Amino acid sequence: MTARPRALLGRTLAGWLGSVLVGCGPSAGGDSQTNWLRVCQTDAQCGELRCLCGACTRPCTADTACAGVSGSSCVPATDAGAIALCGGNTAPSGLCLPRCADGRCASGTACVAGVCEPIPEPTAEVTVDIATRYQTLLGLGAKIASSSDAVVQHPQKATLYRSMFADLGLDVLRLNNRYAENNAAAIAHQAEVAMAAATSLGRKPTLMITSGTPPANLKANGARTCAGNPDTCTLVKLTDGTFDYAGLGAYWRASLDAYASAGVAPDYLGIQNNPDWVPEASDTREACRFLPTEGSATVVVGGVSVEVTYPGIVQAVTAVRGQLAGLASIPKIVAPEVAGVSSVGEYAPYLDFSQVDAISHHLYGIDPAAIDPAQLATLGELGRQYQRPLFQDEMQADGFGTAVLMHYALVVEGASAYLQNDIVASAPTGATPTVSITLGTDDFTLEPPYFAIRHYALRTDPGWTRVAASSSVKDLLASAWLSPGGDALTVVVVNAGLTELDAKLDASLQTSITTEVTRTCFAGVERFANLGTLSAERVLRVPGHCMVTVAWRR
Repeated sequence: MTARPRALLGRTLAGWLGSVLVGCGPSAGGDSQTNWLRVCQTDAQCGELRCLCGACTRPCTADTACAGVSGSSCVPATDAGAIALCGGNTAPSGLCLPRCADGRCASGTACVAGVCEPIPEPTAEVTVDIATRYQTLLGLGAKIASSSDAVVQHPQKATLYRSMFADLGLDVLRLNNRYAENNAAAIAHQAEVAMAAATSLGRKPTLMITSGTPPANLKANGARTCAGNPDTCTLVKLTDGTFDYAGLGAYWRASLDAYASAGVAPDYLGIQNNPDWVPEASDTREACRFLPTEGSATVVVGGVSVEVTYPGIVQAVTAVRGQLAGLASIPKIVAPEVAGVSSVGEYAPYLDFSQVDAISHHLYGIDPAAIDPAQLATLGELGRQYQRPLFQDEMQADGFGTAVLMHYALVVEGASAYLQNDIVASAPTGATPTVSITLGTDDFTLEPPYFAIRHYALRTDPGWTRVAASSSVKDLLASAWLSPGGDALTVVVVNAGLTELDAKLDASLQTSITTEVTRTCFAGVERFANLGTLSAERVLRVPGHCMVTVAWRR
């Protein structure tokens, strides 16, 4: 076995933390084998035992192989305890390990996922300061578009709804405006999903609605979709040569009236999704281009550069806002909903922030393995400059990529919302899933991005505040969230590197506080595994490309 570098995770929670021992304490008895369950790197360190998954133990297929080792039994390779010891991967064989159903383990070991494992030496530090506070969380969630049709017709939809909402901890549901489809059933399906979300969560989620395109009669190309036609993939002009902003406003009012009739009242409205983007000729999709303000831009059509006049988002917002009067529930406006981070700075100076309630954007074009923190920090400055919350309301990545992107968007940018695109989709063929849930004909699968979101969402809620969390190890990304009443705290750590880190939470807790530790290892098989309560030693193993959530509750 190769040596396993260690890391220390500590925290300061002034005034909030007291002292108590939690988790595994020393048990009666012991074992005569002094090497038993010691941390190791090679078999030579274990005497007559083997070094398996960093611990001195024995391989086994039955309990008889563990004879002579006090309190030990053969833990199968697929057992959660064996997987936890092996860093989130299936163990190479059954392992002789003590069970700790009573939460007690021998000195030098801790109870993790139901078995006692050795406590490694920590070597790095993370500090949490609940007195330093940042943005308030609107919520974490996902978008659902036409896949709502498949959801409401799925034979396992009752179980599916629970997975989509209560089990995920979803706070925000983003709908695609389907009024342009002229299909009442489409809106009815979305209404059912929104109602199911409220029932599953026990509260109404925050609802957003956005549009991939205006209807065909409001498009210059006469179609809802575009493909390599930037000169006509935009709003139609009237006979006098002006853009039909009034028609766009009327369309949105009719859309909101239709949704209200179906029982859906959005909290937030985005007029045009990805206004800075036109799909390539090989990629037909809904789109409609708007500049920050009405003007012209040079685009390439058929290999030739042409000057095209475009409508402006600022004029479109004014037109739509003017149509909202009289609605029983008037949604707040988010803008500019651009596809990438760099475009936000181009659009924001033109927005009228007396009409725009939040700055929204996507993260397309950002590689989770090569994030530029300065770019996201600039967005945070824009939010402070214009005194508006920041929403990252559409992004796709694999599980580990989602975990990293969420950290940087929430911590470096200071976003108040993070939404995945999409929450459900049909199962891909030969591709790494970037949706949360893939739908089969008769079943569904929770994909790695689902668990990345769950680590943040399940143990936080709207109204929670991000508090300061910093790590002395660059690859160990840490964030912390405090409940409004100060009676709950959630810390999320992500190991962005490949080297395993051993993290220590360097403080004890009040006796009235309970803990829950969960872990996902994206390169392994562990998915939101319940590792039990935080031990007295407060050391967490965070293998490479894994994330751990520790939740405290009074």
